[in-house]
Amino acid sequence: MLRRAFSVGFIIGMLVVGSRGQAVRFTGYKGASLQPILEVLDEANLSGSLEFSGRCESLGVRDFPDFPKFRAPAKSGGSPLQILREMFADDPAMQVTRDPDGTIRMIERGVPTDILNVGISYIPFDNGQAGGPRPIYGGNVALSYILGAPEVELFMKAHHIEWPFPVFGPISDFSDAVPPAVPPDVPHLWGPLDHVTFSGAMDYVLKAFPGIWIYENCPRSAAKKRVVYFRFYHLEKTGSGPIVQ
Repeated sequence: MLRRAFSVGFIIGMLVVGSRGQAVRFTGYKGASLQPILEVLDEANLSGSLEFSGRCESLGVRDFPDFPKFRAPAKSGGSPLQILREMFADDPAMQVTRDPDGTIRMIERGVPTDILNVGISYIPFDNGQAGGPRPIYGGNVALSYILGAPEVELFMKAHHIEWPFPVFGPISDFSDAVPPAVPPDVPHLWGPLDHVTFSGAMDYVLKAFPGIWIYENCPRSAAKKRVVYFRFYHLEKTGSGPIVQ
């Protein structure tokens, strides 16, 4: 069965922040990075989600969301929850909590959860190729399976919700170029997921590919339909330092 892929923009670059307590609002590509948040999570071996409202005006043009403002992380000690709460101290609508399993939730009050609560009966999570099913090696490839679930597509159509990018043909993460026998320590997904909500599926993918998933909701206006944007990000360590992927 063909699955439709959703074109997503990559956010690469370093966030340049000022002194402690200085609020940061992202206005250009180089500043559009979740690196400070990802570094807090990575240091504690935690993952999280960020849910917020925006305008989605930069999506499809510069390919990054309208991230909420936050401060530079405190240099003093503290738990990840404390540090992230302080980082979002200038955004009173942002609530930062921690689930029993350790997942950090950064959720802006008022963001609709309707699409997150959509029930999905079956997600295959296998990258079907000519040689047979293969594992999925990236969170955003797995995301295309969630967004391509019939229940999600029907819900978005019924509620006049749009995805900000064009829709293309069968997905592929180049798994056809990866030998079938892959070392077990390489992060991957392979196999079906049954009877789960949209957000539950996102959390499931996050366990295989630690980092953060984001949900940006852009309310309907007289000129356009409601737009939603989802994406997984993680901190990748390179020889020249960590980058956001």
